[in-house]
Amino acid sequence: MRQFDLLNMDTLQSSNLIDEGDHYVIEVDGQGIPGRCPHCQAEGPYRHGTQQQHYIDTPMHGKPVLLRVDRARFRCKSCGKTFFSNLPDIDPKRKASTRFIKYVEQESMKKTFAMISREAGIDEKTIKNIFEDYVHRLGKEVKFETPEFLGIDELKIIGEYRCMITNVNELAVYDLLPNRRKTDLMTYFKAMPDKHKVKVVTMDMWRTYKDVVNAQLPGRDIVVDRWHVIRMANEALESVRKQIRKGLNTRQRLKLKDDRFILLEREHNLSSEQREKMQSWFDLHPELAMAYEAKENFHRIYSCKNKTEAQEFARAWMRSLPPAIEPAFEASRTALLNWWGEVFNFYDHQVTNAYTESVNRLAKDINRMGRGYSFEVMRARLIYEKQARKPTTKLRGRKPKGKPQKGTLSRSVGLEKVPRTVEYGPHIPTLCDLLESGHFS
Repeated sequence: MRQFDLLNMDTLQSSNLIDEGDHYVIEVDGQGIPGRCPHCQAEGPYRHGTQQQHYIDTPMHGKPVLLRVDRARFRCKSCGKTFFSNLPDIDPKRKASTRFIKYVEQESMKKTFAMISREAGIDEKTIKNIFEDYVHRLGKEVKFETPEFLGIDELKIIGEYRCMITNVNELAVYDLLPNRRKTDLMTYFKAMPDKHKVKVVTMDMWRTYKDVVNAQLPGRDIVVDRWHVIRMANEALESVRKQIRKGLNTRQRLKLKDDRFILLEREHNLSSEQREKMQSWFDLHPELAMAYEAKENFHRIYSCKNKTEAQEFARAWMRSLPPAIEPAFEASRTALLNWWGEVFNFYDHQVTNAYTESVNRLAKDINRMGRGYSFEVMRARLIYEKQARKPTTKLRGRKPKGKPQKGTLSRSVGLEKVPRTVEYGPHIPTLCDLLESGHFS
């Protein structure tokens, strides 16, 4: 039975602990057994002295830890070359223990480089380099399933719009791109793995997205997410309210500003008190009543039984707009006509509000977190966050069922698919919860 050692490592054993006040120094025996010469693979090298070397280890009791290793050196009898004892617990690329590298990898996904630098007693550049190596490795190891129902959204992060690719059915982030320029999106979707799996794409009404999808994912149905559609009617109502507000005195202007949330609320959700407030404004300004009714009717496009009925309802809505408010709703009508097919594809492929609500919440939370971070760091922390990836990690396929019958191949009816673990990306609601809880420093 191995005696307890302070380090608890396989190839390193502590001999002394020195408290230097602001850090610990642990003296370590690093003799090791070489076995074969790493140069010529000959056996039987002999001892050729020792050399003192220093390595960073994980912090202990809130202090940085330095390993002072007396590392054995050997000389090969065959080729005459010298080499040090093999220490698997030491990272060959950096002057640190392997567990320290793992510690930095895990901590850098949620803490600032400056914070880890203070805890570990090394400079931020080293922390950043370890983080970048880790992210590069994760990029090769972590692969998300290409979505069947793919969403394209944008988030404004660190002062610039970034394109976010999502798995709508799983409420997961598939990828986060540094920008939304057409040429870069074309390149990205051209190289997308397994893009034959994509069946439907949902987006807002931005022409660039539509052009990219038609070019790189031809034949897929495009669905304009309904939140982006009904928002146009809300904005038209707001423009009418703001125009009326200009002609009011200061007291009335403030009151109408406070009551804007009542006007934006759906009629069936209003309390009796809210209805009275709203009606008082309608009595004073009939055009506000017209705009509210137009907004409510526009929302009802999504309450129809089927696509045909919804299209007929939309045509009737456009014909029914009163001249007094028609200019305010012109943008809504134009967008509806320009994106007619994509808007009403909703009835073929239902897109729930939960998707857009989650994306909007994520955008708000990311921007709160984003101060002082580069886009690359933020992307890595979001995309590779382990806790957020768990809800969308699933087992696909089943274990072999029984034995294959005589004379049959293993791929035939006798066996079902071998199970495999698949990932769909970090779960957006879980990411939001982590952001709100302060998980990311």
